[in-house]
Amino acid sequence: MQTLKTAAIVVLLMTVIYGSWVSLTTPPEPLPPDVEDMLVINDDGTLMLDSVLPPSLGELEINTGIADGSPEITQPIDSVASNLMQPEPFGAPDPMNSPAAVPSSVPSFDGGTSASAASFSISDASSAPAAAEVASDAHGYPSTNQSFVVPDPELARSKFDPNTGERFQASGSDESKVPVTQVSAIKMNDQAVDGLDRGATLSDQRNLGLANAIQIADRQYAADQRKEALATLSIFYSTPDLTGEERSELISRLDPLAADVIYSQRHLLESAHRVGQTETLIEIAEKYDVPWQLLANINQVQDPVTILPGTELKVVRGPFRAEVDVNAKELTLFLGDLYAGRFPIDVGNDPVPKPGTFTVQEKQESRTYYDAAGSPIAPGSPENPYGNAWIDLGGQMCIHGSPKSRQPTDKGCISLAADYADDLYGIISLGSSVTIR
Repeated sequence: MQTLKTAAIVVLLMTVIYGSWVSLTTPPEPLPPDVEDMLVINDDGTLMLDSVLPPSLGELEINTGIADGSPEITQPIDSVASNLMQPEPFGAPDPMNSPAAVPSSVPSFDGGTSASAASFSISDASSAPAAAEVASDAHGYPSTNQSFVVPDPELARSKFDPNTGERFQASGSDESKVPVTQVSAIKMNDQAVDGLDRGATLSDQRNLGLANAIQIADRQYAADQRKEALATLSIFYSTPDLTGEERSELISRLDPLAADVIYSQRHLLESAHRVGQTETLIEIAEKYDVPWQLLANINQVQDPVTILPGTELKVVRGPFRAEVDVNAKELTLFLGDLYAGRFPIDVGNDPVPKPGTFTVQEKQESRTYYDAAGSPIAPGSPENPYGNAWIDLGGQMCIHGSPKSRQPTDKGCISLAADYADDLYGIISLGSSVTIR
C-alpha cells in the first residue's frame, strides 16, 4: 500500500516538472503581420508605437480625437438645485433685470360666504408702456425684457378675478390688458451693476443661490414653465437674512406666478377634471381635499350642486397650509412646497398667539365672542372681532376676520380684514396645518 502511494506522488511530481519545462522552453507565438509592422524596436530594446491605427487605416488621416489645445469638459445641468450655488459669469446679462416695480393698482382677495362663493380678483393695472431694449445673453438664453409687477398685500384694495388666466404680456405689446397680472417691458440701464448685481440686483455674496434662482426662474418663465418657475423661487421665500431689496425682488415674481399657476383657470397643476353625470362641486372638492368655495371661485361656478355633466374644471389638490409671522404681521399660504399668496394680519391678546404648529379643527362663518368680563357679543356686531370667519386652531387660539372689510383688528387672536378672511376661509381646509412663529 505504501509503495502505491509513493509511486503516485512521484508521478505527480514528474508531471508538474515536465509541464514547467515545456512552458519555459516553448517560444512565444509570433505577432500578426499588421501588428508587427506597427512596432518599432529601439536600440535600447524599448518599443515605440508610431501610430494607434493600422497601416490600412493610416491613409485615411483619421483624427485621433485629441485637441491641440486644452480639452474642454462640459457636463449637463440635471436639476435646478445644481445651478443655484453656481455663480453666473460676471458680465452675463440677465433676461429680467429691472428696478423695483411701483404698481399702479394692487390685487386683493374679496370673498363671500359658503352660501355665495367668494370671488378672487386681480385688477388690471394701467400704466404707460415702458421702452424695451433687448439685451444679449452670454449663455444664449433669450431675454424676456419683462418684469413682474405685484404689490404688497398691505395696499390691496381691488378684487382678484383670475378669469381665463391669460398669459403675462409686455406692456409694450399689442395686448395691453392682462387679466391675471401686469408685466411691463423694461429698459436696460447703462449703469447696470456687473456680475450678480446685474442679474438679480443682489449685492450680497451670501445669497448667491437666490441670484441664480431668480435667473433660472426668469428663463423658465420665458419658456412658459410657470409651475417650474414658481417652484424654483418658492424655496427661497423663508430664507432668513434677506435684505429688503432682495425680498422685494423675490416677491415681485412670486405673487404673479402664484396667481397664474394656482388661482387662474389654466391647468398648470392638475389635468382638467371632467364633471360626471351625478357629481356636485362639493363632491369634487372632497376628492381634492380643498373647500368647494375655492373651486367655485376659480371656475366661476354659481351653483355648487348643479353642474352640467362634461364640464371641465380647473382643480387644485390640497390641502393648503399656512405660516403666520407674528412679528412681520403676515400670513403666508403654501400649496405643498409652492408659495400660494400672503395676507396682512394683526395680532391680539385674547389669547396671545403662541409659537408652534397647529391643525385647523373647525370653521364657522359666525361665532359669538366673549369679552374679558365674559359678556357675549353676538355675530355681526361691530364689537365682535371675529367678523364673518372663525377658524379654530385649538387651545383657544384662532384665525378670524374683522368688523372692518379692509382692516384687521387688534382684538381677538390672529385677525385678517373681513374681505381677506372670506378668501382664507375658502382656501384653508379642516386638517390644514398652521405654523405660528
